[in-house]
Amino acid sequence: MALLINRAKPNPAGKDRVSRTLTPAVQLAAEWVDVKNGGTSPINLNGVELYHYAYLANGGTEWEKAIVFSGALGAGMTVRVHSGNPIPLVQMNMEDRNGADHHVFTGKNYIWNNTRPEFPRLWYTPSRQWLDETSYDVPVPEGKILIRVGVKLI
Repeated sequence: MALLINRAKPNPAGKDRVSRTLTPAVQLAAEWVDVKNGGTSPINLNGVELYHYAYLANGGTEWEKAIVFSGALGAGMTVRVHSGNPIPLVQMNMEDRNGADHHVFTGKNYIWNNTRPEFPRLWYTPSRQWLDETSYDVPVPEGKILIRVGVKLI
C-alpha cells in the first residue's frame, strides 16, 4: 500500500480552551494529520487504522487508536483526520479545510502531542502490520503545518 502520513498540524494557533472544560469545535478541528494515497490506483481503506503515542497519567505510554478508516481513497488523494466532532467545513479556517480531498473527524479531544515526542502510525489489520510511521520534533510552534521530508514531519 502506498499510504503515507504526509502533513500534520499538531498544535493549532490560539487558545486551546475558552473555559476550564470548553474547547471550541473549530479549535479542535484545527488539529489534524493528512494521510495520502501516493500510489497510482485507489486504495481500500477498510482495515486501516491511525494510531498515536499516548502518554498516560501514571507516567506510562501506549499506542492509542485515533481513528478507523473505511471506504476507498483515490490515487493521489488525501484524507485529513481532524480532532473533535464533525463540523461544517465552512466553519473551519481556510488552512484547515484546504489541501485535502476528504475530511474525517476522530470524535475525540486533542490527540497529537506538541510538547512530547510523537509517532503517528498507520496499521493494517488484515495483514497485522504497520504501513507507515513518522515522527516530529517538539515543541511544535503554534499553527505550524509540518510537512514530511524522508521519515520525519518537519
